[in-house]
Amino acid sequence: MITIIARKELRSLFATPMGWLVLAIFQAIVGTYYSLSFNQYFEMMQSAQWQVQRIGLTQFMAEGVFGVAAVLMLFVVPLVSMKLISEERKNQTMVLLMSAPLSMSELVLGKLLGIVSYLSVLIVSMVVMIALLLPWAEIDLPYLLTNALGLWLLVVASSALGLYVSCLTANPILAAFCSLTALTICLLLDKFFSDDRQALFHDLSLMQHYRQFALGMLNSYDVLFFVLFAVFFILLSIRRLHADRLYG
Repeated sequence: MITIIARKELRSLFATPMGWLVLAIFQAIVGTYYSLSFNQYFEMMQSAQWQVQRIGLTQFMAEGVFGVAAVLMLFVVPLVSMKLISEERKNQTMVLLMSAPLSMSELVLGKLLGIVSYLSVLIVSMVVMIALLLPWAEIDLPYLLTNALGLWLLVVASSALGLYVSCLTANPILAAFCSLTALTICLLLDKFFSDDRQALFHDLSLMQHYRQFALGMLNSYDVLFFVLFAVFFILLSIRRLHADRLYG
């Protein structure tokens, strides 16, 4: 049942102009940074006089491409997650889902799997773009895949938050705005609470944990943080829909 819901959600994203528009705009912006980073790399290497001033092509390209992608996901995730549950409420189809022979866990996980599958297409396309340089340059695949894993975990965590916000309202526009606000706060907590006495809030920043992947460092603590973050909001979503099913 989870895969059926996920396929339905994925088809609905590609059946609407917004799904293709988001895909096109994302690829255009990332592609532009990809081209600029490629040109800047060779210009910088030509002007580097010492070996210590030289850095690898993979590191330079990944910093530009995945860096801008992480910022874009701040806007992409609210746009594609705003309709997950709120659209069902708005169209009065939530009643049918509530009365269907499926659990709220299956509904939530299916919706989340559908949106994550859609966003994974964007991440895979970025990895392919950089990997296409393999015939002409030495690509550090572990470093590249670590960046991709970090961005994917960030997307999963952000999508879980967006799904929960979508459960709270019947207005998709309001859901998108609240998701954008909540994600901005979660991403930039380390900027708001930089004091050592506020280390707890600093450690709850999504961007703080993503930076480790951006540096090519695979840390089990950061992986666990993203997993627990996503599970927390998945459980909140399930609990919210259970309450709606029981009490209307």
